[in-house]
Amino acid sequence: MPTVLTVLGTRPEIIKLSPVIPLLEQRFDHVLVHSGQHYSYEVDAIFFEELGLPAPQHTLGVGSASHGEQTARILARLEPILLERRPDVVLVQGDTNTTMAGALCASKLGIPVVHLEAGGRSFNRAMPEEQNRIIVDHIADLLLAADEIAADNLRREGLPEERIRIIGSTAIDAAQRHQVRAEQAPILEQLELQPQTYLALTIHRAENTTPDVLPGIVRAINALAEEHVIVFPVHPRTRVALDHQGLTLSPRVRICRPLGYLDTLRLVGAARALLTDSGGLQEEAAVLGTPLLIVRNETEWRYLVDAGVAVLIGNTFEAITTGARSWLAPQALARLRETPAPVRAGAAERAVDAIADLVGGPYRTSGV
Repeated sequence: MPTVLTVLGTRPEIIKLSPVIPLLEQRFDHVLVHSGQHYSYEVDAIFFEELGLPAPQHTLGVGSASHGEQTARILARLEPILLERRPDVVLVQGDTNTTMAGALCASKLGIPVVHLEAGGRSFNRAMPEEQNRIIVDHIADLLLAADEIAADNLRREGLPEERIRIIGSTAIDAAQRHQVRAEQAPILEQLELQPQTYLALTIHRAENTTPDVLPGIVRAINALAEEHVIVFPVHPRTRVALDHQGLTLSPRVRICRPLGYLDTLRLVGAARALLTDSGGLQEEAAVLGTPLLIVRNETEWRYLVDAGVAVLIGNTFEAITTGARSWLAPQALARLRETPAPVRAGAAERAVDAIADLVGGPYRTSGV
């Protein structure tokens, strides 16, 4: 039986791989490696528990560090595992340092690489994530693109058609599979919230936590809090940045700990709107039918903006306050909410079938 080794290390990777891992366990000799890029219970271990995933066979424990040091740790600690396990293929997802280092380590050892969520582009080369995803796409042997937009990005970069498979997004599979369970999550009661009475907010991307950007975002949040109830689960990176930069959120902003997956789905699904810079939450909001205001100037999930279920409002004080006030007006908000989201289920099955076509497998699941 062929061996598939999956490398992950962050909350988005755990969520987006959660529909894929059980299928890999059924069809292959599957090895799961956790880099430890996220290493706290709140943003890591709780997701394995909630999603019913097996514990990793190997943990690298790389922890937090600069991009270079973190990448080097993963390379050094993953290589002996690959040499010992000799997998037929290495699967990575997304655009993190774990993704890039895992793909690079496998490629240098001559092991085929599969990139789930290939072809996503923000066209902002200053983003570490953009650099990571481009590198991985150009060394991967199988490129699993979410949509035609992503596939076209790959083609324009000269990547051969035979490497590209359009499968959809596994984030959609994950959200759809857990939506009913999430409705029973206790987060609204714990925070004393009623549905449709608050805005959900998340900010964590590296470019939004710098000293030249985060102060403007905080000013905008504080201004919006004068008009709206805002619930803000604070990511560890953002909390550190707030403390180091001496920034204070309004007492009217309801700050809470990072949430588990089911609590997050419940909080987002019951919100009047979501303001976020998260890639994964963009698709989860689309599945849940929550109006989406993206606190960035670009998005890898352009199809949601093109479909009219999401809008880009920028990341400066002026852009956020102007955009939010415009799109949170009742008529504009209703238009976002009533527009059907172009979501497609079954990406996990198509991904595993594509891997089976690459390395061989006992049977197919989707017939696609």
